[in-house]
Formats: sequence, C-alpha cells, structure tokens
Amino acid sequence: TATIRPNQDRIARIAPRVEGRVATASAKLGDTVRAGQTLATLDSLALGEASMALIQAQSTHRLSEADFKRAEALNADEIIPQREYLRAKSEHEKAGVALRTAEDKLRLLGVSPKPGGRVESTFPITAPFAGTVIEKKATVGQLSSPSEPLFTVADLSKVWIEANLNETQLTKVRPGANAT
Repeated sequence: TATIRPNQDRIARIAPRVEGRVATASAKLGDTVRAGQTLATLDSLALGEASMALIQAQSTHRLSEADFKRAEALNADEIIPQREYLRAKSEHEKAGVALRTAEDKLRLLGVSPKPGGRVESTFPITAPFAGTVIEKKATVGQLSSPSEPLFTVADLSKVWIEANLNETQLTKVRPGANAT
C-alpha cells in the first residue's frame, strides 16, 4: 500500500498577515488557481486604521512642505530669523519620516499604499504559485487571523508516493528505480 501526497516543497498554507473578516471567498475546493490569483478578500480594522494614518501623514507632509517652502523663501531674503527657518525645516523632515513610516506600515500589512486619499480596509488573499486548492476554511463573515490558514494550495503536477514496504521488498528499492 502507499499514500499519495502533494510535493511538500510545493504546498502553501495561506493565511492573512493581519486579522480581518472574510468579505468574499471566490476560490473553491478543487479549483485550479494561477500565481497571484485572488482567493478571498478580507476586511480589516487594522488595515483601515493604517490607511487613515497614511492619509493624515500625507496631509501633514503637504502642509509642512508648503510651510517650509515659504520659510525657505523668506530666509533667502533674510526676512525671518534663522531659528524659524530651522524649525520649518525640522517640521518638514519629521513629516517626511511620518509619511514614510505610514507607507511602510501598510507595506508590512501586505498592501501597497494607494494615492487618492481613500481609506482602504479590504485586501486580497492571493495564491503564491499556480496549483490546486486542496483545503478551504474561508467562509464569508468568518473572522480570520494570521495563525489560522484560510486555504492550502498545492502544485499537483508532481506528487510524492510514500510506499509501505515489507523487508523483502526493501532490497529492490534504490534511488531512481521505477515504481508501478
């Protein structure tokens, strides 16, 4: 007897990076999927908060940039004290750091920052490679966390066969030998 299993080097258990509620679950058990194909969409409070923080950081950066440009022009004409110019420059640099931090937080959550000032709280769960959905735990409305995979995708183009052999058959087994 033998057991046929997916190649353990070509199997993926797919879970979100952040907690969220399953909004859609388009992949079904047994579906063949492409690399990058959306399997489900999640709605996350943490992602929405990070998105709002980015919008706020963008606004602060725009304001500090305008303030810095004005201070730079006034400083060139020696109208404002050097201290005011340095304060505006410092505020602009701090706003730039806050903006990059907010963008990086979204990237760490697995989402690319989008221009336009819209709050995004949904994100896709995608297949890392082409294969077959061999396990599905995602249902619409379910709360999902990073510790619990929603899907398992396996490349079934090559599978492993784990044979149960008795001692007399072991002498016939060697690497590269054909099996029936």
